[in-house]
Amino acid sequence: MAKKRSSSPKTERVDGVLRSIIPFTDLSLRTLTVDRDPNGIVVVSFDVPDRSLNVLTREVLEELAYVLDHIQNTAPPTGLVLVSARAGSFFAGADLQAIDQLFSQPEERIRLACDSGRALFARLSTQPWPSVSVIEGLCLGGGLELALACDLRIAIDSPNTSLGLPEVKLGLLPGWGGTVRLPRLVGLSSAVEMIAGGESVSPQKAFRMGLIDEVVSSELALAAAKNLIAEQLGNRQWLQRRKKLAEPINIDPVEVSFLEATAGAVIGARAKGRYPAPPRILATLLEASQHDAALASSLESDAFFELAHNPVTARLIGVFHLGQRNARDPGIPRADLKPLLIESVGVVGAGIMGCGIAASHIRHDFSVSIVDVSELSLSKAIPPLLEEAAWDRESRAALPSRALELAGRLRSSTMLSSLRGSQLIIESVVERSDIKQAVLGELESMIGPETILATNTSTNPIEKLARCLSYPERFLGMHFFNPVRRMTLVEIIRGPSTSDQTIVTVVAHAKRLGKCPIVVRDSPGFLVNRVLMPYLHEAVEMVREGVDVARIDRLSRRFGMPMGPLELYDMIGLDTAFYAGVVLSTAFGERIESSPVIPAMVRSGRLGRKSSAGFYQYSPKGKMLKPDQTIYELIEPYQLRTGEWSDDQITDRLFLPIVQEAALVLDEQIVREACDIDLAVIHGLGFPAFRGGLLAWADSLGASDILMRLKQFESLGSRMRPAPRLLDMARRGGSFYASMSKGPQ
Repeated sequence: MAKKRSSSPKTERVDGVLRSIIPFTDLSLRTLTVDRDPNGIVVVSFDVPDRSLNVLTREVLEELAYVLDHIQNTAPPTGLVLVSARAGSFFAGADLQAIDQLFSQPEERIRLACDSGRALFARLSTQPWPSVSVIEGLCLGGGLELALACDLRIAIDSPNTSLGLPEVKLGLLPGWGGTVRLPRLVGLSSAVEMIAGGESVSPQKAFRMGLIDEVVSSELALAAAKNLIAEQLGNRQWLQRRKKLAEPINIDPVEVSFLEATAGAVIGARAKGRYPAPPRILATLLEASQHDAALASSLESDAFFELAHNPVTARLIGVFHLGQRNARDPGIPRADLKPLLIESVGVVGAGIMGCGIAASHIRHDFSVSIVDVSELSLSKAIPPLLEEAAWDRESRAALPSRALELAGRLRSSTMLSSLRGSQLIIESVVERSDIKQAVLGELESMIGPETILATNTSTNPIEKLARCLSYPERFLGMHFFNPVRRMTLVEIIRGPSTSDQTIVTVVAHAKRLGKCPIVVRDSPGFLVNRVLMPYLHEAVEMVREGVDVARIDRLSRRFGMPMGPLELYDMIGLDTAFYAGVVLSTAFGERIESSPVIPAMVRSGRLGRKSSAGFYQYSPKGKMLKPDQTIYELIEPYQLRTGEWSDDQITDRLFLPIVQEAALVLDEQIVREACDIDLAVIHGLGFPAFRGGLLAWADSLGASDILMRLKQFESLGSRMRPAPRLLDMARRGGSFYASMSKGPQ
């Protein structure tokens, strides 16, 4: 709540009325400050304490309402400007803790929360003076709805400025007027794309859409806002806009039908019946477009209530909370150790992964030196590396001008000695321990005592690679996933000697790259590959039993995976998967026995997509054509005889072994908590977020139900034997998330 206000008001006669005047300097407010310039323009600046970014807390809303009351009851301004006093954040959205509390509330409470917030924002565009929001940094969710409620908007020209309504990613839709104001401002089609897609837009795109009125530099922003108010007071266009934004959208019914068909098809393909928010958003926008803003607001509240009580929404918000938890997590239990700031980075190896890692650093403003022993490999790698770094999400293409700009941050060499000045060096050469050890040993001999060495590896034990080093405490694994630009997960692999300082520094560095780092203790397969292998192995075992390849993959996708296990085998490369399988089979042979099918396919030249043949046939350009029926002849010598399996049994056989392995991972303390596993499988494997994560899904089933499902597979051997943790959970009525202070909501 706001602090106590001054109780000694002054008075002034304004337009013949005696009004109370409290000087803005006397207002005791925590989240905002208010100033009035000589021309009567009031500037409200937001800075929410105790938060890393501005968010719309209850206190912010109460203080904004108080300020608007104060303005209205004293000397009305000539105009109002909303700005952020917090660098990088206009408003990053509403306070999710408050939203969490709404889910258990009855309909009238949820509608009241929507209606009261919308009514507060509406006060910005119903007064006899124009309002302007100046947007710098993140302007998301409720923050954009606040900006939309102003008559005009100015955005700061900066790569850090982005505008969006991402509520769909939480299973919701905007509830404070976003579905009402945005389509009336930018058009129905653009609004559907922005709200149902949930992606943010740059200031330039927002200007082209009509969402932003001006894009200016930070230095000119406040002056531009005041000039805009002066212009509007002269031409009165803001009053005409208000009238238009209150009416139904003027759109041809044929166009509405066309949009319903085309957008509905796209949204249906994305949602696949699993995510209720996108189709509900489309239906709400289409219906509301035919009515005035008042009725459209009521429809928005109806839809918000409906989605707020959907279990998928609770799971998606649970995943969001896990992400927020990860963002705050330093990577070690102690909180007193501060990370060192990495500014210069070296990358060894100009292959696909090395170039992807270098490109990710360049696009995030790091200076990068890349080394490869082959001058030819370097010369071929640099152009696509810069294209990757200059990739633009909005245009879905590399920007040549941006690539040219970024080229200044990249140096290349064939000499390891060129990396002497780097604070972090990431080795990404071929996955052979002898070659990696040779490179790491040579690097250590020439770098300074503060330089951190990391290896990008998916299979090599960190303890083994560290044997060649004199200072293993500054060495660790950084397992990036391919393609680096799109895959947010990075496994931070801690060796037996890796220091806490090294861990916290690299975890913080990975976050600066926009990644989700998960700290993993050194062990075979680390985390993702270890829990993935039982899933892949079980799929191959079912093929040996005569289950159709396409059926297995179809059921996996129906569960929510982006692709089936056999499609994934082909994409990874069967030769690569074979090597990883040998490593894991050696370590965990009782549960993950080496299958004879994969080596047989590799011997026959079936390497997957890259050889145009694997479990499926592919075109020369890599397009999947159809399942390859001839593989059944190839694996006939290894065929297994079992009974028929139902669709539900096949699904359980694919996913329950992952739960089993995850339980063992927790018992072995490979990671600290269940949330680490869930974030890893979501970001690294594409496990469906609508299920809340692997272990959140397991908790939704309950340990007793999982044991019952496993019992039907007893004949398959030890890999289906319940993990000790599952047995204990079933006895105690416990869950994977029971020990966490904040699990999925």
